[in-house]
Amino acid sequence: MAYFTIIRPLNGIMAAIAVYIGSLIAGSSFVPSIPVMLGMLVVFLISSGGMVINDIVDAAADAINRPKRPISSGAMSKKMAGFYSAVLFFIGIVIAYKITEQAFYVALLATVLLIWYSAKLKSVAVVGNLIVSALVGITFIYGGIIVGNYAALIPLSLLAFLSNMGREIYKTIDDALGDKSTNVRTVAIIFGVPRARMIGSVFIIAAVILSFVPYFLQLLNETYLFVVLIADIVFLAAALGPLKYSSKFAKVAMFIALVAFFVGAVSIPDMVAGINTIRLIN
Repeated sequence: MAYFTIIRPLNGIMAAIAVYIGSLIAGSSFVPSIPVMLGMLVVFLISSGGMVINDIVDAAADAINRPKRPISSGAMSKKMAGFYSAVLFFIGIVIAYKITEQAFYVALLATVLLIWYSAKLKSVAVVGNLIVSALVGITFIYGGIIVGNYAALIPLSLLAFLSNMGREIYKTIDDALGDKSTNVRTVAIIFGVPRARMIGSVFIIAAVILSFVPYFLQLLNETYLFVVLIADIVFLAAALGPLKYSSKFAKVAMFIALVAFFVGAVSIPDMVAGINTIRLIN
């Protein structure tokens, strides 16, 4: 069970879905091609590897903030976690090499940045948050890279970047006690909780304001507007509601936004045709 929980599979699944959505907007079919499915697997594996190595570095802080996590609870040793992370990264990069040259280099860069972030940049206020949020945004572009058309995905990537930046900063508030005890200089530690909340909320509100741009650029259909409004309400709850729920609300809102991207990218005829294709294959 420790090998499953340490990778935080929901995060990896959301990242893989982002690749799929990016491929749809870039012009791929509802039924993902083999390269797209491989790209989804690559992102899941590399995201999972990043989660593991992050827990290795955060073991001391997690003993205070999240004592039930595999390493801090003693369910997995740091040595085994390091080996597990290396295997996940290696398999992800090898699969990426089989897709396209660009897909390989992006996967390699993401791996380097995740390791660098956990080892060094996490303790550098804002910079580490920027790196992680940029990688979240790139997941959509990765789908476009595989298909060969990623320019249209820049607005979605920006929205993902902004919303994740907000959540990253909210998380520094959640982790302030453990981070302070281990001398990690996060936004919450440097600026204090009230200002950190304000900084995080600026990113969240910017994402809410810009959430209508993909529709006006005709990248996503009318269904997107309806669902993204729900996401926006939850984002605003994260920004304006009780502080202890901010990071949780932001994560829920990001999932709803992901659904909005999906329903906005797929027309009903395309979905029906895709489902019929799957039935014929089966």
